[in-house]
Amino acid sequence: MISRLLLPRWLCALLVGSVSVVVPSLASAEPLSAEQAVQRAAKDNPSLRAALLDVSSSKYALDAELGARDPTFVATVQGQYNESLNAGATAVTRSDSESIMGSAAVRYTTDIGTALEFGVESDINWRNGLGTGSTATTGATGPIYGASAYVSARQPLLRGAGTDAELAAIDQARNAQDSAEKTRDQAASQNALDVLDAYWELWYARRATQVQVDALKVAQKQVDDAKTKAEIIGTGSRFDVLSFAQSAASIQDSLSQARANEKTRAIQLGQLLGLPADQSLTLEPTGDPPDLSGAIPAEKLKEGLIQRSPELAALRADIASAEIRVTSAKNADKPQLDAFAQVSMGLLWADDTLPGLSLPGSRPAFSILGGLDLELPLGDGRTTGELARARSQLEAAKARYQAKMDAISADVGSLEVGLGAANEQAALSDESAKISEELAEAERQRFVIGTNASTDVVKAEQTAREAQLRALRAVVDRVTSRFQLEHAAGVLLDRFGGVLGGRTQ
Repeated sequence: MISRLLLPRWLCALLVGSVSVVVPSLASAEPLSAEQAVQRAAKDNPSLRAALLDVSSSKYALDAELGARDPTFVATVQGQYNESLNAGATAVTRSDSESIMGSAAVRYTTDIGTALEFGVESDINWRNGLGTGSTATTGATGPIYGASAYVSARQPLLRGAGTDAELAAIDQARNAQDSAEKTRDQAASQNALDVLDAYWELWYARRATQVQVDALKVAQKQVDDAKTKAEIIGTGSRFDVLSFAQSAASIQDSLSQARANEKTRAIQLGQLLGLPADQSLTLEPTGDPPDLSGAIPAEKLKEGLIQRSPELAALRADIASAEIRVTSAKNADKPQLDAFAQVSMGLLWADDTLPGLSLPGSRPAFSILGGLDLELPLGDGRTTGELARARSQLEAAKARYQAKMDAISADVGSLEVGLGAANEQAALSDESAKISEELAEAERQRFVIGTNASTDVVKAEQTAREAQLRALRAVVDRVTSRFQLEHAAGVLLDRFGGVLGGRTQ
């Protein structure tokens, strides 16, 4: 029976090269098992590699969206110099001022869209005056120091309010990651199915060739025996020689075709394994067909079809993403109405007037600001069209899901019928092969004692050979039909692993 491999470990190991893959050297014609073929193909399969990289990309995108929710620290420092003229009753004065200002704050947006800011501000000001005319005077004030701490909040009441709007980007990223993981599972399952089909076709081709080789040996011996009887002993006839010679020639032709088919199947499997044609010809599939006893329970098959099918799971993730886009578009189509407030506590002092860090009365100065901001579009604008588009995309995603589920259900039904027929055919063809071989042996014994003709022996042997090939074909059809059913139901990977990118059995 096919052994179980841990797909996520060896898939990741194949990508980063951190774990060596235990696969025989194909160039030295060492035997190759089915699981080794699947493992080797997964290493070099570009579709699977792309799907794995898409999962990594989606994970990075989710990390980026989560990181975008981290608090932000902002700080500024600036200086200013300014000159101005002031007209008085008796003279015009010129003044200049200098200031240094700095601020630091932490900004954060909550899950419901509340924008919070906690900060401090500080400044130093100097002011100089220089008069003109007969009453000119010169004076300077400062430095004057100021410092304040503040907290501000802005809460959307319509557009941008609530977790649906604020966390939409994160939800989209999570759905994209889930879709990428399901696509990866689908690629891995399809890759395994393709390799298994090619592997067992080569397995059949090798054994079909051996059937023809064995038959040719028997036919050549019969030709030699017939010549001996006809030319030396005198108990045979020229007709018998020609009859067996014609049979040997026919087998020789079938053998040539079988060898050509064997090479073709080897090259097809080698292509999936990433091997050149000359090296593919050394592939030697080994072992017996896996144990396929016991049908997949109907409940598990239905569960696999609806819940575990990677294709349907990926489409469900697309539906979830489309629903999030509709929600976001609805939110964007609302008017903007924000409530805001800011509370600050400030200190102001000068070296030559006040010694403490406070205003007269030994207390700081307080400031409170609050209000509402309203923004209304004049017309439908862009958001109405985006909402209609998002709704259409959601309906399209649901329709694609239903179509795929109907198609997979039909495929699984057909595969179930095909698997049942393949199981029955395997049992019948095996029994037919045994009976045909016994009949051929009986005809050979009758020919020895002279109670039948050589043509009877040739016909019986040809029937036995065809029955043997049908029995081998039925074995392969049974195996591949079972694998196709498991792939359609989303359970094929269970043969090769427990967990794949977080997907457990």
